[in-house]
Amino acid sequence: VDACIHLRADQSRIVNNRMEDCLFGIDIAESDDNLIQDNHISSYDLELGLRGDAMRLWYSKKNTIRNNTIRDSRDIVIWYSGDNLLEGNDVAGGRYSIHFMYANGNIIRKNRFDGNAVGIFLMYTEKTLVEENLIRNAAGATGLCLGMKDTSEVQIIRNRLIYCSSGIYLDQSPFQPDTENLFKENEVAFNGIGVLFHMS
Repeated sequence: VDACIHLRADQSRIVNNRMEDCLFGIDIAESDDNLIQDNHISSYDLELGLRGDAMRLWYSKKNTIRNNTIRDSRDIVIWYSGDNLLEGNDVAGGRYSIHFMYANGNIIRKNRFDGNAVGIFLMYTEKTLVEENLIRNAAGATGLCLGMKDTSEVQIIRNRLIYCSSGIYLDQSPFQPDTENLFKENEVAFNGIGVLFHMS
């Protein structure tokens, strides 16, 4: 992977770096208990789908990703990775602000996602907290603040989901029998569609 930093270690610190003109920013695989903080990441000046991911976690847990600034990259990807904290990050000009898949027990708190094609998308994910984030200006035909597919026991609390084509998209969520997803004290405003239920 053409990345600025490959992380394959536990209990490391990646702090106060500026990563520019690299396809992928930080590629993290099978690495736990790391701190990724106060970095600036941007990709190549290419069409959105051709850019690399700003950050990718693969089978990595208990990492703290805090106060990073990401501009004009593709996605933050959290796949098969649980119990991570993503807090205070500022992401703009990308595709998926954060895309979770098979990633349980993560906390997404007090981030700012502005002008990305999609804010947060949770797929096949359980027991996750999404709290006090600002997601706005996800425009276009597929623009979406928050998407959930086959998710269970997720808490969506005190988020601002504004100025998107769709505020919330629900597809077979909750997925597991006898479970619930909690939506509490969110602001869903000025979207083309407030809440879209698809097979839910």
